[in-house]
Amino acid sequence: MLPLPMNPLVKLSFDTLRLSCETYSLIGLRLFEMATGGVPAGPEALRMIPEKILALVDAQILIVTSVISGRPDLAPAQVVALYRERVSDNEQRLTSK
Repeated sequence: MLPLPMNPLVKLSFDTLRLSCETYSLIGLRLFEMATGGVPAGPEALRMIPEKILALVDAQILIVTSVISGRPDLAPAQVVALYRERVSDNEQRLTSK
């Protein structure tokens, strides 16, 4: 059975909800790994700052590109997808050991 087409705003809301759940899961995993010695706490904490800055810059680039191309309506979904990808990459990095 094929899924029914979803209203773009509803889809964005669900994607944002999934992002928040995945983010909270990653925060718990990261804290657990740092607390139990799975990853060194200092370097991991220092790694988070540039990651977040880079993600913000990439999100701003996506937004500006969408506005310049005349499709600013695409920016929110692209930003959520970008952040979900970054969260997934971090989760894979932390669980691959």
